[in-house]
Amino acid sequence: MPTLNVLPVAGPVVSLIRRELAAYDLVPATERDIAAARTFAAELIGPDIVSAEALQRVHERSGAGLFLAREEGALTGVLAFVLLSKAGLDAVWAGAFDAVDPSPSHVSPAGENPAALYGWGVAAITKPSAARLIEGARAMWASAVMGLPYFARPTTPKGERLMRERLNFEDCPGSTSGLVWLPPDRAQRVAA
Repeated sequence: MPTLNVLPVAGPVVSLIRRELAAYDLVPATERDIAAARTFAAELIGPDIVSAEALQRVHERSGAGLFLAREEGALTGVLAFVLLSKAGLDAVWAGAFDAVDPSPSHVSPAGENPAALYGWGVAAITKPSAARLIEGARAMWASAVMGLPYFARPTTPKGERLMRERLNFEDCPGSTSGLVWLPPDRAQRVAA
C-alpha cells in the first residue's frame, strides 16, 4: 500500500456531493428509482454488477451512492459509487473489498467523512447526459471529496478508455485484478 497524504474532507460530505452534482442536474436516487437505475446500468454495462438490494443498502447508508441524469423526464444516465470507510479503504488495499456486495463496515455512514471512493459505474445513453455525469464527477473531486483516493474496476472497453484516457486513472499498486485508481494528487489535477 503506497503512503498517501490524504487531505481532510471539510464539511458535511454528503451535502457537498449532492450540491456539486445538482449543479449538473444530477439528482440522488430515491427508493423507487433504485431497481430501474440498476436495470438501466446492467443493460449498458452488463449483468454482473451490484444488485438493486446492495445498491439501495449502500445508497441509504452513505446518503450518496447513486445519482441520476434525466432528459425530458426519462432516465438517461447513472453515476454510482461507494463512499468508503477506513475499513473499506483497508479492504481495497488488501484485495478484500467486495465491490458487488460491500460489507456495511466498508461503507462510510452519511454522518462520517469517507476515507476513499470506489466507483461502481457511469452509464449514459445520450452525449449530454454523459457529459453532465463526467463533469459532475470532476466537480465533486474538486471540492466534496478532494484529497481522497478514488478506485474503480472498469468492466467494458469504453469504461477502460474513459477511466484511463479521459480521467487519468492508473493501475492500482499491487493489484492483479484490473483495479485502477486516481491518487489524491492526480484527482486534484483532473478536476481542475
